Amino acid sequence: MTKFIVVASSKGGVGKTTTAINLATALHGFGREIILVDANISTPNVGIYLGASKVPITLHDVLSAEKPLSDSIYILRSGLKVIPASISISDQKKARHELLGKYLQQLAGKAEIVIIDSAAGLGGEMISAIKTGDEIIIITTPDLASVTDALRTVRVCRDHNKKILGIIVNRVREDDFEIAKSNIEFILEHPIIALIPEDDTIRQANHLKSPVTYSHPNAPSSVSYKKLAAKILGVKYVESIEKDDSMFDYVLKTIGLKP
Repeated sequence: MTKFIVVASSKGGVGKTTTAINLATALHGFGREIILVDANISTPNVGIYLGASKVPITLHDVLSAEKPLSDSIYILRSGLKVIPASISISDQKKARHELLGKYLQQLAGKAEIVIIDSAAGLGGEMISAIKTGDEIIIITTPDLASVTDALRTVRVCRDHNKKILGIIVNRVREDDFEIAKSNIEFILEHPIIALIPEDDTIRQANHLKSPVTYSHPNAPSSVSYKKLAAKILGVKYVESIEKDDSMFDYVLKTIGLKP
């Protein structure tokens, strides 16, 4: 049975899309069938982060009833399946976010897990994504403004009777200026399921238009995402030694000359 997991945050800039991309890639790395959906209708970023900002058919074409959902699925070089959204303003005007759940239900049986990157904020787009999910992962950073906004997301999930899988705290430095893990859990009344460290390798991966878990498998952030994926799947994480790609290695992968 397919599980729909929404990655949500009412605050922008906390690493929601980065988390959705890398969690989906890490889950796929365990040999599972995973589909990543960019459900951020007004400000989509999944395609931009992955070097596919313009593709022939997007989720917007589906939500405007112009194309079937099956035509909007693309396979990345890592093997992960992605449904990107359009960056065109004209496409955004015609897409109906309230139909998201209706169309994404067509993915049931086609993957073990569907990861849905929702829009930031508390508007209609975000609510449509929340309604579609079986479980919600809430993203925050360890500062008061972000945690306060995360609390708003928690309340929205409660209002719609949605199960919160847990909290992911991004950009963790473990210094004296951060809110302590125990305090974040107390405020949000849900457990933290992953602490993702501040890691410049993520910026390098973004430059390469790649998930960090794919281009830099041994980076601290990559290991954290893979441990989270193992936890979600209920399997044991075994650390492996993989060679991080250089720019040359990555180019070879891109053109198919390196696995």
